[in-house]
Amino acid sequence: MIRLSELNLKSITIIQVLLALIISLLFQFVIPMNWQLLYLFGTGPNVQHFDEGANIVIFTISQWYFSLSIAWFIKRDNPYINNVLIYSLIGLAITIITEIASFGLFYDYYHLIPFSVSIYIFWKKRDTIYPKYVIHNSIVITIWLLLVYFLRLAYFQASLIDYLIRLVIIVSLGYVLAYIIKYLKEREKE
Repeated sequence: MIRLSELNLKSITIIQVLLALIISLLFQFVIPMNWQLLYLFGTGPNVQHFDEGANIVIFTISQWYFSLSIAWFIKRDNPYINNVLIYSLIGLAITIITEIASFGLFYDYYHLIPFSVSIYIFWKKRDTIYPKYVIHNSIVITIWLLLVYFLRLAYFQASLIDYLIRLVIIVSLGYVLAYIIKYLKEREKE
C-alpha cells in the first residue's frame, strides 16, 4: 500500500482537490442548507437547496474555501493549497465581519474554519506561500465571481454595484496582503 508521504506533490494535490470536491458535493446535495449558518440567519430555517433566490452552494467561493481548508489537513505544506487559502483571508474576513455586524453571528464554522487555517498558514507556513500567486488568484477569483453572479448561480442577491465594490476591495487587499507577505519573507532572510 502506498503511503501518502511517498506520493509526489501533484498527486497529493489531486487527492486534496478530490476530497474538497466530495465535501462540496455533500454540501450541495446531502447536507441541508440550514447547516450553513449564514443561510439560516439570512433566510430562515426552511431554506432548501435550489430554492428560488438561493445560491447554488457548489458555485460559492466560500464552499470551496471551506472544503479546501478541510482537505488542507492531509498535507499542510502543500504550496498549491496554501496559496489558494492564504488569499482567501481577505474575503473571509470581510464576510465574517459582515456576519457579526448584520446578524450577531460569531460562530459560523463555514467561514471561521478556512479563516483560521489561513491565519495559521500566514503565521506558521509562510515559507509555502508565494506573493506572485496573487496575480493568478485575483484573475481566477474575478472571473469566478463575475460568472456566478451574471449566470445567477450565486451571490446574485446583492446589487451589482455593491458586488463589484466588494470584489474590487477583495482583489485590491489581496495585493496588499501579497506585499506584506513579500516584505515579511524578505525580513526573515536578513
